[in-house]
Amino acid sequence: MIQAKQNDFARQNRRKPGAFDFLLVIVSLFALAATFFLSYADFDYRTKTIVFLVIAGLYLAFCFFEYFRSRKIEIEDRADEILSESEADTEIQNRLLALEEANRFFGASLKPADMLRLVSSRINEIVPFDACLFFAADDNKEFLKIEFAYGANARDFTNLEINAEKGAAGKTFLSGKAFTDEGLINDKTIYAKDFIKDFQTSISAPLLRRGEITGVLQLFSSKSKAYDKKSLELIEAVGERVAPLFAGSIALERSLSNALTDSLTALPNERAFYLVLETQIAESTRFQLERPLSVLSVDISEFSEFNQRFGHATGDRFLTDTGQKIKNQLRQMDFLARSAGDEFLVVLPTANEKITEEIVERIKRAFLTKPFEIDENEKVFIKLNFGAATFGRDGETAPQLLRTAILRKQQSKSDEQSNNILWFPKEYPN
Repeated sequence: MIQAKQNDFARQNRRKPGAFDFLLVIVSLFALAATFFLSYADFDYRTKTIVFLVIAGLYLAFCFFEYFRSRKIEIEDRADEILSESEADTEIQNRLLALEEANRFFGASLKPADMLRLVSSRINEIVPFDACLFFAADDNKEFLKIEFAYGANARDFTNLEINAEKGAAGKTFLSGKAFTDEGLINDKTIYAKDFIKDFQTSISAPLLRRGEITGVLQLFSSKSKAYDKKSLELIEAVGERVAPLFAGSIALERSLSNALTDSLTALPNERAFYLVLETQIAESTRFQLERPLSVLSVDISEFSEFNQRFGHATGDRFLTDTGQKIKNQLRQMDFLARSAGDEFLVVLPTANEKITEEIVERIKRAFLTKPFEIDENEKVFIKLNFGAATFGRDGETAPQLLRTAILRKQQSKSDEQSNNILWFPKEYPN
């Protein structure tokens, strides 16, 4: 890069008017003046002709000399330009190589967010941008979801989903070729105006893995005409190297998500419940009485009889519907998970006994007002059993809290007069 700048400086200096340029002007004026005076001199015709030929010969010789000198400078300039381009290409190749090395060394060992942070700065060095988006295609290739965004307005873009046939990203996905959207003509139809108001141009490239398009890389710039033909070539090269990194990271993320997700209800599973509960216990331990915490254990009354009567397929649908209804009545900060069978577990951050009771009553009302539809002719109302435990009073570890909540739920089943929540009068001994 430094050498290229030095070459440019030298080339600019050579192009400045020098001594030979001024000398050519002087020689030209002298030749004109000599020819003028020769025409009025008292020489005979033969002498005038000889002197004129000498003047013309000298002038032509000087012109030829100046021509070859200028030609030599042009050749040197062109050589410097080729050298500069070669150095720039070498630098870009080194940066592309860095992306390949990242794929070789890290592979699928990094989460997508970490991988994006790793490669985004490298991409910016090769093809400058103000915002960088990574789209992943769904299994049916009908939609493109922005899995990760980096740079300006990243929060607005994150998790947005677009039709795989629309926008600049959609065009790239369908064609399998890099695409430049000058003026964001294509993207204005799919993004909110506030999301792209700071940008003027975008460029996108397909992410190919084993010959199949798995996603799209799209860059936005605040500059008009920021991307040219060279940029298209570069972003295609970037896409080829980034695709394995992104696909591997997405696969890792999905495998981790599957390990923490219940396959039937798509809710978090018991393992995820414990991870969240441990984190919340740490927060409550730190802030003590300022941050209460409660846990709920919930199951469906007479679920085994329901399964026997209507079949397991309906029972599975019954479980999924129940989980969704419970989730709809929880606060945004609450965490619902499915345990084994018909049991659900809930973490209630910042919830004391009173708030927990209010949440339980809200869930009960939702199930009393809306029955579950077996088919067009038959409906049933779901009855839930609840047990609750509060951090500090009923335990200070995840197993202690869950054990207490399950015990209270079991007791609520045997007491028809209870309101389905039993608070032990005796505090948990430290």
